[in-house]
Amino acid sequence: MKYGSLEYQYAEPIARALAEHEGFSKWVLSKSKFSEDADARLLKNEMMLQRQTPTAEWWRFHFFMGCKNPCCSGGRETDIFAVFEAQDKRRFAMHFEVKQPKDRFDPARMQEKRYALRAQCWVDKAPPKVLKHQDASLGIFFSEDRRDSFEPVLSCFPTQITFEEIEREFPQVAEWRNQGRTS
Repeated sequence: MKYGSLEYQYAEPIARALAEHEGFSKWVLSKSKFSEDADARLLKNEMMLQRQTPTAEWWRFHFFMGCKNPCCSGGRETDIFAVFEAQDKRRFAMHFEVKQPKDRFDPARMQEKRYALRAQCWVDKAPPKVLKHQDASLGIFFSEDRRDSFEPVLSCFPTQITFEEIEREFPQVAEWRNQGRTS
């Protein structure tokens, strides 16, 4: 399925909540290796300026075609890419994979392994349209119903959050998805 309809329906409310709901952003970061910096500021506006594309959303379609590394080649992208700034001015990025309930990992693409390589590649040398940052980590948003089938790859994503957890903790975010509301 082309990235859009169903995937967007799950990813967009999460990205919007990261930007608009301080409690959600703190909750997500508290589940990551950046838990001590859970109050970090999302650099949404700075990311938009760096992209220099007024029509692009701050969070999606981050890829780089100029890199020879297999983690980036072929236009590999991160579903939700977010750069944060801690109180001490350190910047870190979260690369999130979003697996809507009907999605799967294709073993031939090695998608889950490329996420970590791309995250490190972008820390070492951020592509021109990616805001520079000093550290990065990975996360995945997925349905609890898919946990067993995703088990072989979940260890590649240190931060694991289910849609069901979001529904329990932040019903407003789940409601945005259910409404199919887009910005």
